[in-house]
Amino acid sequence: MDKNLSFQKHILIVGKTEMERRKRLAYILGNCDIEYVVFPKSMSSFSDYLNVIRSEKLFPPFYESKGKYNLNQILDFHIDWISDNNCVFVFEDFHKVEDKFSLEIMRLMINNLETNRKSAVKIIITLEDETELINNLNGIVNETKYKTKTQVVESNLQIIVL
Repeated sequence: MDKNLSFQKHILIVGKTEMERRKRLAYILGNCDIEYVVFPKSMSSFSDYLNVIRSEKLFPPFYESKGKYNLNQILDFHIDWISDNNCVFVFEDFHKVEDKFSLEIMRLMINNLETNRKSAVKIIITLEDETELINNLNGIVNETKYKTKTQVVESNLQIIVL
């Protein structure tokens, strides 16, 4: 079914119906040999995301504190965590998520993967259409010495069109 599928890039599953996208996702996860974390479909904002990060403990701090960590600290620790861990985050129905949040999480993940090829969290996203997301990402990811922003986006995404 997905002979060319690898977890070297982020995966976007787009098109057809929600049921068809869910079926393809289930197939991919059923054949996945890497740890994965499925985020709740009800997640729609950055604070929702950070609450999941906190509850799943996906942010080991580099120092110990007697108090609780605030959301900015958790995010900083989490960004370090995604560059040091090789697993997959799964976001279904990503088109239902706030634009600001969806772009920020994609920007973080793409920039991180571009920098940390061998070990970085990958994501699988299901959505109706990728056009707007990709157009917006082309303007906000980091350029590299050898790649334009558009090339960075293209080289870090594997799109499965149903």
